Amino acid sequence: MASSSPTPKPTHLILVCCHGIYIGGPTHGLDEKEWLLAPFQKDETPTFIKHAQAGLSILPSSPPHSTALIFSGSKTRPEIEKSEAQSYLDLCVCNDFWNIVKKEDVEGRILLEEQALDSFANVMFSILMFWKHTGHFPKKITIVSHGFKEERFMGLHVPAIRFPSERVVVLGIDPEYMTEGSESYDEARAEEVRRGSREMGYGEWERDPLGFGSVLSGKRRGRNPWGVSQGWFERREERERSGVKSILRIGEAGFEEEFLTDERQPWEEDGGREGE
Repeated sequence: MASSSPTPKPTHLILVCCHGIYIGGPTHGLDEKEWLLAPFQKDETPTFIKHAQAGLSILPSSPPHSTALIFSGSKTRPEIEKSEAQSYLDLCVCNDFWNIVKKEDVEGRILLEEQALDSFANVMFSILMFWKHTGHFPKKITIVSHGFKEERFMGLHVPAIRFPSERVVVLGIDPEYMTEGSESYDEARAEEVRRGSREMGYGEWERDPLGFGSVLSGKRRGRNPWGVSQGWFERREERERSGVKSILRIGEAGFEEEFLTDERQPWEEDGGREGE
């Protein structure tokens, strides 16, 4: 009897950036009361659901098994020791994946990245998780997030990480209140959000592309009530095998973070580095 061929490992990373924590309830996420949100996120839960659905929709893409979906987001709320990433997966499960995919078809292809505390870390930690899961770095990345953050991802984060930009696309989905022509379109609020993103998001990252400074580091500390590690690797051997060149820094109150160095990174090479 001929042996079956091994399932090919994914080459395409689908990254869904998580923005809130779904805690469960009878409406399966439709009621905003079933989420832990920041005040400025009012009316955005339908957008979070669309982000999850968009990621799932890409997962069955051809060729078969070429994709892996990562929900990325840490334990950002003191009320519950649950990550944003885990809550998005819970949301998918309780909605039976909205019949976009079948649970049995995506087992082992949906991963949870539970350390990221900002948009740069969403990308960085997810690239590393993809390597840990497959043994190689992704050949393509699709980032699912807000449309108004596309410039930050493509203009700042991807160049700072030095991942080839021609292999990255952003699928941006904004809240309805930011979408012209929708019933809930609010021009004033939309412009306020875009301005805030430019000044406090894009502007801060433009001044500090790797997030090394006190402003962005301080924001991460404020989003980390459970003290989730910000180290990239559990063991030195794993770091060395990955080929990633980084430094560890111990900041305020023993807060440990990891940053890229200026040395050449393995994903800059053709095809990346294979794991062992």
